[in-house]
Amino acid sequence: MHVEPDEPVSPYEPGQYATLALGYWEPRVDDASEDFVSDPSLFVKLARRSYSLSSSILGDDGELVPRHPDELEFYIVLVEPDGSRIPALTPRIFAKQVGDRIYLGRKLAGRYTLEGVQPTQHVVFLSTGTGEAPQNQMTAELLRQGHDGRILNVVCVRYRRDLAYLDRHELLEETYPNYRYVALTTREPGTGEAKVYIQDLLESGGVDRELGERMDPDTTHVFLCGNPQMIGLPRWDDDGTMHFPESRGACEVLHERGFTLDHRRQRGNVHYEEYW
Repeated sequence: MHVEPDEPVSPYEPGQYATLALGYWEPRVDDASEDFVSDPSLFVKLARRSYSLSSSILGDDGELVPRHPDELEFYIVLVEPDGSRIPALTPRIFAKQVGDRIYLGRKLAGRYTLEGVQPTQHVVFLSTGTGEAPQNQMTAELLRQGHDGRILNVVCVRYRRDLAYLDRHELLEETYPNYRYVALTTREPGTGEAKVYIQDLLESGGVDRELGERMDPDTTHVFLCGNPQMIGLPRWDDDGTMHFPESRGACEVLHERGFTLDHRRQRGNVHYEEYW
């Protein structure tokens, strides 16, 4: 989805996010309904959510898109109600047509950027579903800069049809020798017991093989976005001690291999998205 701002937005870095919103009074594409009776204030409230900016990376002419295009691109999937939680915003976004209006926050923010990445270092993007959005922005930026290090982009989705940018990434692989795109699916017919999740590929050495060499903390930055189980972000005590989730994720695997996780104001070589 492309959003054309009424006025230019403030300068932003690839990987950052913006806020979108629509009124609770606006129509939905599903049959779910909010409880306006017990909470009449919904009639005047906006349903807000932060979304990372995405990028098609290549324009229709096959050239890299400019760093700040006139329209902002978002990669959004319709979330179905699960009985315990009714999504407020995405069903309203999907009810919109070309030319309709939507609230766009003027400030773009986030620490999930390429800050600290050197031109000769390798960059590994690991994402699930629409977590690919900020990775697309950062991939485009690296290619615009003529990045010398290798760029590996691993994406895990349920079905191959969920790979909305697949054709663009295949073209990038043909054009840029240092770029590699790997797509994993978990529910495609015939996958069965052969399905592999990103954290499994990472632990088995599959990510190293796709990169072309073993990932080295001194020469590699890893970016994680998507399913919290894939990321496996730890809980930090006040003294800096980390407690990883019971389900083993990418952060724990990388930590054991000598990588340093971003934490508060400390920049590491493992980066993950945080919305606030």
